[in-house]
Amino acid sequence: MLPETKIIETETVEFNKPVILEGLPGIGFVGKIVVDQIVKQLDATKFAELESDYFPPQVSMQEKGLIEPMKNEFFYLKEVGKDKIDLIILTGNSQGSDFEGQTAISKTLVDYFEHLQADRIFTLGGLGTGEMIEKSKVFVAGNDLDLVNQLLKIDNTEIRKDEGGFIVGASGLILHYAQKKDIKAACLMGETPGFYIDPSAAKEVLLVLFELLKFEIDLDELNEQVEDTLKRLANTPQLAPMGVEPQLNKPNDDLRYIG
Repeated sequence: MLPETKIIETETVEFNKPVILEGLPGIGFVGKIVVDQIVKQLDATKFAELESDYFPPQVSMQEKGLIEPMKNEFFYLKEVGKDKIDLIILTGNSQGSDFEGQTAISKTLVDYFEHLQADRIFTLGGLGTGEMIEKSKVFVAGNDLDLVNQLLKIDNTEIRKDEGGFIVGASGLILHYAQKKDIKAACLMGETPGFYIDPSAAKEVLLVLFELLKFEIDLDELNEQVEDTLKRLANTPQLAPMGVEPQLNKPNDDLRYIG
């Protein structure tokens, strides 16, 4: 029996050229923090779920001893911000577990976004540096030069000055498969050490989205997460800037983004 990937809609929604925001687990959980904050602060509505045999063979443990399967979830918001755009937000607790799974799931996602007549897609995540950062930049890559240049007009965004590095997983593959369907797409990568959950990098990505899509959310909860993270880092000597020993990238490694 072949592995199966399917999207199950729990509500039928009519969209007007929606903008897609993808934030699945990856380096620093940057993209996931961003989209989960948008879903929570703007009270987005869930309308679909992706199930796949390509997810890792595990379940997550929840409160009261209950379990939750690996899945991706789709939420929507109507007429957001000054431009009254429709937003579709993709979040979840997992990506595909291997090359075949990442490819199959990303193709399914882009096919679905095409079906929903997506206008643009923005994948969100972290770019791991392997060393501590005073303030995160937001690096930009995309499948359309005009869209990339539009993003570069926003404060604190830039592209890598040297070639190389990879966008691995859904955040990269979605750009590729979207290009095949003539859907403009770009990835926003918050610069992060890469060896802890990084709300500071997520905040910088959110600030770019605010400018790009002309909307805002309450940042109080995220600011508290930033403060808590800074306190934990200050109390953990091995994570101090002079003593960093990252788990994902060594300090002098080429910047590489995962997921």
